Amino acid sequence: MKRAFPALLAVVSGLTVAACLPMDGPGTSFEGTPLAPPLPVDDRSHALFERMTGINGDAVSAIGGDQTKAYVYFDFFAANKAAVAAAPAKLCAYYGKSLQSSYVTSPSSREPGAKALAVTCKG
Repeated sequence: MKRAFPALLAVVSGLTVAACLPMDGPGTSFEGTPLAPPLPVDDRSHALFERMTGINGDAVSAIGGDQTKAYVYFDFFAANKAAVAAAPAKLCAYYGKSLQSSYVTSPSSREPGAKALAVTCKG
């Protein structure tokens, strides 16, 4: 019994920690936000991405969606964080609209280091 106690304690401790972690279901990120569609292939220039979003073009992989609900796929580690914060309003302005809401999530295709900025524009 004494030899089994450490193993039993490890299992119980592991289950306790696992219960505290957020669950990552098939349609949500660890933060609980809906996942973006998979990373699309986008052959437009990085200079255009930078003009549209203000995020350094080398960090943006693609822009998907449409003028109402857009997704900016970017490299989390390479992107200028201040530019990412300002990008939703800048993208909506590029489309001639105003910002309704935005959040950062992950693409459902789960590329390492890739994040998606989900932007909803109004107007």
